[in-house]
Amino acid sequence: MLVVKFEYPDTGKSGLAKTSLLEDLKYGDRVIVKTDRSEELVKVLNIYSVDETFWQKFGVDKENIFEVLRKPTEEDLNKFIENQLFAVEALKICKEKVKKHELPMKLVKAYTTLNRERIVFYFTAESRVDFRQLVRDLAAHFKTRIELRQIGVRDEVKMIGAVGMCGRVCCCKDFLECFDSVSLTLARFQGLPPNPAKLSGTCGRLMCCLKFEEGNYYIKKFLPDVGETIETPEGKGTVIDISVPLEIMTVELETGGRKKFSIRHFVTEEQWNEYLERLKEKYDDRFKCFLKSGVTNDNEDSETTAESFE
Repeated sequence: MLVVKFEYPDTGKSGLAKTSLLEDLKYGDRVIVKTDRSEELVKVLNIYSVDETFWQKFGVDKENIFEVLRKPTEEDLNKFIENQLFAVEALKICKEKVKKHELPMKLVKAYTTLNRERIVFYFTAESRVDFRQLVRDLAAHFKTRIELRQIGVRDEVKMIGAVGMCGRVCCCKDFLECFDSVSLTLARFQGLPPNPAKLSGTCGRLMCCLKFEEGNYYIKKFLPDVGETIETPEGKGTVIDISVPLEIMTVELETGGRKKFSIRHFVTEEQWNEYLERLKEKYDDRFKCFLKSGVTNDNEDSETTAESFE
């Protein structure tokens, strides 16, 4: 079976849909997918050919995943552009009504499905918000189904984008497909000072890269500690630094001078293979992200509060 990994146009998160299209699809193509919200025009990220073991491995019922309906027509593409303009105006109207009802919420984005069966408004708030009257007002104005979703601050940055302290677009916006819990334990494990102020991203939470890079540091389990005396290809020496990303260990030799060695010199073939298996697990964990149904992943930063009215 062929499956398509796609990107939702509103949240930037990933989904999975089976396809029977005979045409070759590639990264960046647009397709119409029937999701749990209705028909949506989405971006193709990758194509996979999977067998029964794939569904068993990830515990997914292949009959319940989404389906690619077709490639978009010119009419579909025009609708999508019109909907983007419509969403901008819808957000302005919603902001006016939020102000009218004096609700403690910050609107982030508006989105409508291809045929405008529903309009989704995303917002952040410090606590739960009673927006029932707001939904009624919006439904009366737009004459369609209205949905309000409360998202976390990390979801907000993923939606609208930002630049991290590294000077690049934030990882959550650029390539991360779901969020994991991040703790200061990860910082200590990676040899970083456990200072939240220096390890927090644009969203104010601990940076996602701490969790994303965790698997790479599994190799430290097999390496000597800093300050330990070891035997190197050039004699005995003391470990003074270990750079896991560069796979380099710096050793001060007893004969004088410092020398950099590949960490492969200090692990066995079995240990290295175990390390590679751990990296593969990290890849599989990312794969699980877009097997989840819906557009907002369940985690401590993304509490979804949805209410709709027809």
